Amino acid sequence: MKLGIVDLETGNIGSLVSAIKKLNINFKICKNNYDFEEIDKIILPGVGAFGDFMLKMRNKKIDQSILKKISQNCPILGVCVGFQVLFKNSNEHKLSNGLGLLDGNFINFKDELEKIKIPHVGWNECKILKKNKLFEGIKNNSDFYFTHSYFLKNYNQDNILSKTNYDIEFVSSISHQNIYGVQFHPEKSQINGLNILKNFYERC
Repeated sequence: MKLGIVDLETGNIGSLVSAIKKLNINFKICKNNYDFEEIDKIILPGVGAFGDFMLKMRNKKIDQSILKKISQNCPILGVCVGFQVLFKNSNEHKLSNGLGLLDGNFINFKDELEKIKIPHVGWNECKILKKNKLFEGIKNNSDFYFTHSYFLKNYNQDNILSKTNYDIEFVSSISHQNIYGVQFHPEKSQINGLNILKNFYERC
């Protein structure tokens, strides 16, 4: 089984690659739309702006490759911005459309709570709302590392795995069929994060 790590060269994926190597996972870096043929599972990591991230995917037609793989029941794990683009859109800078795989849109924390400090950076607890293979063996209210300024609204409650409190409660992970997503960075979340990556590869 081979894991594909999407690299749009929008940010350093070194930490993720290092974590995957630590877990002895067979992987391939996917930089082009033709890199996905022999891939069995996909991680879509993201750093930077939602709109720029989607533009880079569309320019390389990587979005089409990902949608095709998902339609063939290939599991995907979106991380941070890679999690956000699984949904319909975001109001970051201007309204940008995502992959549209799930209902929901992202807004800035300050749109909801003016005095909140952004970005939300650092360790925070995930309150696990339902049992799922992604969190297998991970204790409820475990800490994970976050860095983001946008959060999910207008979502389907059935897809929510965990929520996190940062003055307001926001969705920190989701699951729907073969689609998984986490707002935190598992590759920077020490043992709990390694367990998330391991669970995705081995169980999801």
